[in-house]
Amino acid sequence: MFDFGKTRAIIQQIQKARSPLAICNTLVSFTEHYGLHAVCAGTLPAKGSTPGDQVGHLVLSSWPAEWIDRYVSCNYIFHDPIVNHARQSGSAILWRDILKAQQESCKASKLLSEAREFRLVDGIAMSFTTLEGCQIVMSFAGERVELSPNDLNIVSFVSSYALGHALSLRGDDRFGQLEALEKECLQLSTRGRSVPEIAEKLALSEKEVSAHLEQAKRKLGPGHTLYRQGGEPRLTPREKECLQWAALGKSEWEVSQILGISEHTAEKHLLNAKTKLGASNRVHAVAEAIRCGVFE
Repeated sequence: MFDFGKTRAIIQQIQKARSPLAICNTLVSFTEHYGLHAVCAGTLPAKGSTPGDQVGHLVLSSWPAEWIDRYVSCNYIFHDPIVNHARQSGSAILWRDILKAQQESCKASKLLSEAREFRLVDGIAMSFTTLEGCQIVMSFAGERVELSPNDLNIVSFVSSYALGHALSLRGDDRFGQLEALEKECLQLSTRGRSVPEIAEKLALSEKEVSAHLEQAKRKLGPGHTLYRQGGEPRLTPREKECLQWAALGKSEWEVSQILGISEHTAEKHLLNAKTKLGASNRVHAVAEAIRCGVFE
């Protein structure tokens, strides 16, 4: 499914980006090859949210500022068929395929017509769920979009990593606000230490360690990529095996058959790997593993 060498090069470029704008620029330099020249991603505001509040939900955006202003002032997010489909399905899909499958309301027709004024004619949309259960819709746009099914998978894969990095930068800003023990517990946890190991090292009870970890995550907020606050993640050989097969598109059941383990065990190894990598989903976990050289 992936050329690990090329994919690693792309996500390493994204990792070097130190601002949302830099992430957008790096992403678009990659997706322009497919005709996608703009990207926007954000959490979903509650109905009735003010335009100012809606803008606050943006995580990444290289859409024209004038279009963003019009989009939020008209409350288009609550009528956008592309956002609505991505929110429900999750998987990356072409805008044209979304629009073929449903009838447009008057509001949606007006939205799409105005978007074309800004060269946002076609694109792809997808959604991701963070570790904390927060859903983020991500959309790329262009004028003449050409992607094969495999291209769609690759863009989705790289996008998941970029989004995780963008969210981690938000967490970085708040890391300095943690108490000393919260930082220590979090850093040890992100290096693969278990709660009992952390408790022994810091001379704390397991209950205290769990409380410090929970408090640290609460303060950092949704989307924080845990391992980036410590050293590289320490995956077991079996976790690496399961994750590498997952990178090749294998399901938990297929991984279990290949490795001769139960489906439950395969699922557990993948969950452990995802947690250690601080990933929001399997695609993000694979991207993190590639970036860290886990598969080398």
